[in-house]
Amino acid sequence: MALIQTIRKEKQIAYLAISAAIRGCRDNLRHVVWQPFALSLGVPMGSIGALESLMDLAKTVVQPVFGAASDVYGRKRFLVLREALILAAGVCFLFARSWELLALGMTLIGFSVALYPVYSSLVAESAKGFEMGLVYSVMGSCYMGMGLVGTLSAGYLAETYGYSIVFVVSTVLAVSALAVTVFLISETHTRRKSGFTLTEAFESFVDTFRPPKYLWGFYAAMSLDLFAFSLGWRLINGMLSKSFGYSPYMLGILSSLSFGVQAVFQIILGRYVDRVGYVKYLAISQSLSCCLIALMLWDQSFAVAMAANFVMGLSAALWSPAEQAWIARNTDPEERGKSIGGYNTFRGLVALPAPIIGGIIYDNFGFHLPLMLNLALAVVDVGLLVFLVKEKAKPDG
Repeated sequence: MALIQTIRKEKQIAYLAISAAIRGCRDNLRHVVWQPFALSLGVPMGSIGALESLMDLAKTVVQPVFGAASDVYGRKRFLVLREALILAAGVCFLFARSWELLALGMTLIGFSVALYPVYSSLVAESAKGFEMGLVYSVMGSCYMGMGLVGTLSAGYLAETYGYSIVFVVSTVLAVSALAVTVFLISETHTRRKSGFTLTEAFESFVDTFRPPKYLWGFYAAMSLDLFAFSLGWRLINGMLSKSFGYSPYMLGILSSLSFGVQAVFQIILGRYVDRVGYVKYLAISQSLSCCLIALMLWDQSFAVAMAANFVMGLSAALWSPAEQAWIARNTDPEERGKSIGGYNTFRGLVALPAPIIGGIIYDNFGFHLPLMLNLALAVVDVGLLVFLVKEKAKPDG
C-alpha cells in the first residue's frame, strides 16, 4: 500500500519507478546468461573473473568524477549517458563471438555503473516530502520486480532460442529505458554557474582516498563486504554451471527466486528502515548472507540452491535501502553526487582484484574454496558493522 501511495503522490517518482522496472528486466536478462554465454565461447572462469574486474576498473576510475560533475551540471544529462552506454554494451554482447567484444561490453557496462551515484542523488533529491529509505525501497522493488521477469525469461529464451535472442530483448529494453530518461524524468539539481575544471575532476578522484573521519568505519565495513562477495558469490552462476551442470534455465529460476523475494520484502521492510535504523538492517542482512553461503557449501543440490537464493533475496531487501539511505543521509547535499561516487570508487578499488582471485582459485582448487573465503570475510564484516558504523555519523553543522 505504501508503495502505491508513494508513487501516486509524485509523477517524478512514478517515472523513476517505470525506468527502474525496465532496467531491472534488461539488466537481469543479461546477468543470468552472460557467464554461461562466455563459457560457451571457450572463456575460462579465471578470464570471466578478469572481465568482471575489467568492468569494476572502468566503473571505479571515473565514478567520483561523474558524481562531482553532476553536482555542477545537473543529474539528467548523465543519466541519459548511462542509458546510452548500456545500449552500446547490449549491441556488443549481441554480436560477440569471442572475448574481445565481451571485454568492450563489460567496459561500457562499467562506465554506465559509474554513473550510479548520479542516479542515487537524483532519487534522494526527488524524495522531498517522503521518507528517503522508503523511496529507495520503491525503486528497488520496481527494479527487482521486473528483474524477476528478466531472470525467469533469460534461461528459457537461452535454452529454447539461443543466447542471441536474450541480448536482442535486452537491447530493445535498453532503448525503452533511454526514451523514458530523455522524455519523462526531470532534472532535480540546479546547474552551477561556474564550469567543472580539470583540477576539480582530479581533486574529486583524489578525495576518494581521504574521506572524512566519520565515514571511515562505514567505508571499511562496506569495502570488506564487496571484496568478500566479489571473491565468491559473484561468480556463482559460472561455478554452478561448470561444476554441477546447472543449465541457463536452472540459473534463471534461482535468480528469479532471489529477485522475487527481494522485490516483495523490500516493499515490506522498506517501510520500517528509517525507524528501525540503517545499521541494524545492514548487520542483520550480513548475518543472513553468512547463512546462505554456508548452505551452498553444505550442499550444491538444486533444492538447497533454491533455499540459499531465497535467503539472498531477503538479505538484499534489508541491505540495499539501508546502504543507500545511510550514505545519502551522512553526506553534504551540495556534494552528494561526488560523495556517493567517492564512496563507491573507494570500495570498488578495494574489491577490484577479488573476481580475478576468485576465478583463479576456482580454476585451481574447485568450487568450495572461493565460497569458504567469502563466508569467513562476511563473518568478520558483521563485527565491523556492529562496532564501527554509527547510525548518525555526520557531525551537525
